[in-house]
This record gives sequence, C-alpha cells and structure tokens, in this order.
Amino acid sequence: MRVIGSVVAVVLFILVIVGCQPEQQVAPTVPPPPPVAIEPQISPEQQQLLEEVQKYTEQTGTTLEGLAEEVKRREALAEAPTGVAVVDEDLGVAKALVGVARSGAANKQADKTTAALDRLGPTLTALRAEVPAAAMAQHLERALTAISSLPASEAVGAASSSLLAAIDTAMQAPASLVPKVVDRIEQAKAKVDDEQLQQAAEQIVEILADLRDDATVQLLDSASESVRGAQDARRREAWPVLMAELDQLEAILSQVQEKIGEETTVIGAEQEPPEPEEAAAAGVEEEPAAEPGAETEAETPGARTQPGGE
Repeated sequence: MRVIGSVVAVVLFILVIVGCQPEQQVAPTVPPPPPVAIEPQISPEQQQLLEEVQKYTEQTGTTLEGLAEEVKRREALAEAPTGVAVVDEDLGVAKALVGVARSGAANKQADKTTAALDRLGPTLTALRAEVPAAAMAQHLERALTAISSLPASEAVGAASSSLLAAIDTAMQAPASLVPKVVDRIEQAKAKVDDEQLQQAAEQIVEILADLRDDATVQLLDSASESVRGAQDARRREAWPVLMAELDQLEAILSQVQEKIGEETTVIGAEQEPPEPEEAAAAGVEEEPAAEPGAETEAETPGARTQPGGE
C-alpha cells in the first residue's frame, strides 16, 4: 500500500510540474516588406535627350520602334560609299553590264542584249550625276532658276544656299576631279548676298559652260551616245555594228576609270617610303646605292625596251 502511494505521489508531482510550464507560443509569420522601387540615376544630358525624344515622337506621331528604324536607316546611309568610291562602284556596274551586252550580242541573244542595254542607260545617267562637275552644275542651275523666277527677297536666300551647296560639293570631292571654278562660284555667291542678282546670274551662266566642258562629263555623255547607237543597232539586228558600239563604250569607260585612278595615284604618291628599320621588319629589301656615275634604266631615256623592239 505504501509503495502504491509513493508511485501515485510521484505521478502527481510530474503532472503538476508539466502543467505549470507555459505553452510555447508560435511566432506569427510576418510578410516581407514590399520591394522599394529604385529609380535609375540619369545625368541631366540624358534626361534632356529623353525629353527631346518624347517631344519628337509626340509631334510626329512616330513610335519608339519607328524611331529606331529611322536611326538604322540613317546609319546605313552614312556607311554608303561617297565621292570617288561611289563613282568607282557605279562605274564597275556599268562595265559589268557592257560585258553582259557583249555576251548576248556575240551569241545573237536579242532578249539578253536588250535587257543589258536598257539597264545600262539609267546606270550611266546616275553615274554622270555623281561626277563632281555635274553635281556642281545642278546646284548652279537651281541658283539660276531662283534668281530668274523668285522675287528678289526670296531669290537671295535660295540662290545663296544653292551656290553654297555647289562649293561644299567641290570641297568634299577629290581635287583631280573638280574643275577650277570654285573661286568664281564664291564670287557669284558674294554678289548674290549683296543683292547683285543680274551680275551673279551672268557669272553663273559662264561657270555652267565651263562645267559642261569637263572631261569626265563629256566622256560619260559620249558613253550614253554609244548606248543609244547600240540600241539602234540591236533593233536593226546589225550585230557587227552593235559589237563596234560596245567596243567604243568599253574604251570610254576605261578612260573614265583612268581618271578615277589618277586620284588614287596622287594619294599613293604622298606616302613617304618606309625607314630602313621599318622596311626590314616588313621584309622589304633595301635597294643598294648606285655607284657614282652609274645610270639606272629609269634615269636613261630610251633605255627601256619598247614593245616590239629588239
């Protein structure tokens, strides 16, 4: 009995102890704080640019996608060839079309020959317009038209702008392809700015005559005449005449190519020969110095064997 009482007492004691312990409180789940928006830091220049872009899109109704396409288009135009490069490139197009026409004529393929000649005409027209003398002449024609057709108050500004464009065309073109008329164009512009329109018009007419006499312009005019002669021979199926016209056309284009090549030669001639150390590094052997009194082949007139000579 005493043992049972002791066991009961121990159990009661344990129950009292456990019952007196405080309940464990589960901490409530606290939601994370909302993310704080961090505004990007931009410079005042960038902010001004963004405002100008927004203003432009609102005024023109252009979307940002359209504006991006316009930027790509302008970049492509900036990478397009200009000056001698574009003349040389289009000259290559013209010579390739002559080759196609020649191939068609040699095999008496009427359709092939006709198609090549039809493409060759506009190509030469575009090529002529790219020549500096022709481009300058077009600006002068605009100035002359402004003087003769607009009121004096409007003619001054329009003619002066056209003359300035002609000067700018000359400044951007290779010197070997620009007629020596820039000083006279500047004089004509000064007269326009002083409202001496009649005197300026007379001087512009004289300059236009000189620009029409430019050698490259005349060569390309002759090339266009050869194309018309070839087209006429094709319609008559006069194949020998057609081949002769194509021969003449190819010779003319070769002359134009030589004039373009003169500019390349001038640029190359300005380069100084490398120093001995640089030449050795590049693997170029230095020519030995000539002995006193010895004449080289290049210095002695007539020393080079002519084609067909002994």
